Amino acid sequence: MEHVIGVFAPVFAITLVGFICGRLRLLGPAGPTVLSRFVFYVAMPPLFFSTLAKRDFAEIAHWGYLASYSAAILVGGLTFLFIGRRVFKERGAKLSLGIFTAINGNAGYLGIPICIYAFGTPLPAILATLVHMIFVYPVLIAWIELDLARENGAPASSIVAKIGQVFLVVLKNPLLLANFAGVAVAAIGLHIPETVLRTCDMLGHGAIPAAIFTLGLTLSEKDVEDAASGGDRREIAVVSLIKLALIPIVAFVFGRFVFGLDAAQVASLVFVAALPSPKNAFILAQRYGVYVRRAAMTVFVTTVASAITLPLILLAVGSGG
Repeated sequence: MEHVIGVFAPVFAITLVGFICGRLRLLGPAGPTVLSRFVFYVAMPPLFFSTLAKRDFAEIAHWGYLASYSAAILVGGLTFLFIGRRVFKERGAKLSLGIFTAINGNAGYLGIPICIYAFGTPLPAILATLVHMIFVYPVLIAWIELDLARENGAPASSIVAKIGQVFLVVLKNPLLLANFAGVAVAAIGLHIPETVLRTCDMLGHGAIPAAIFTLGLTLSEKDVEDAASGGDRREIAVVSLIKLALIPIVAFVFGRFVFGLDAAQVASLVFVAALPSPKNAFILAQRYGVYVRRAAMTVFVTTVASAITLPLILLAVGSGG
């Protein structure tokens, strides 16, 4: 219990400080955007790169771990695909955004800081991010673009161009590029000068409190609050249960019984699988003008609920140490 309190108390305290500062508008109207961009473009990429570059490639390419996580989000996605179509009559872009919200976790702004405190490394959250960026983002965003283009009567050439643009945007993501660079260094065993790694570490260390503080700012923003004031409560409950309960349970089953991961690997696997939905889901819904209220409310509900569920999961599975 003392270990769990030690892990989560600083995270929730900094999140609360960020929330209060956001409510009081201490950083001004551009503050949250600037800080978020600092984390995303400046601080997080070096953290991703240095973490991966200093690892043995076999530790990164642990296929049982990656397969367990991938299987869990696949089951979660298929579950909402079935329930969303049959029960809530969702189709096309709305269905895709429902799946996106249900299976994506806040690995960057919440998962990485907690993984460092709980497991001593951000690697589990980084690997989860890698899976989502390579497999989830391109497929679901292309689905949204395709559905909206068809709905607007766009020609086939325009649809193909749109999908190409989606994949290009994903490939330009600084976190994905940092992931690829770090994996490449680990794979070929390239020696990186200590000065470079220390610089990356210094920037990366700045990402941790900044990411948690930004999460608090995000929860205080008026657009999220306004958008979260509606939506189908049944659907929001289903998506939240898939994210916070079903996916971590499936991850545990696959990791423990199918791929035989050790206790530390299972603990970190289940933890990252239980992370709440990220604000990216709400941003994406806003961009396309569909599923906005449900995405916003799910992000809010899962984030608040994770203050209870994540400590309980860490108590149940431990840190594997």
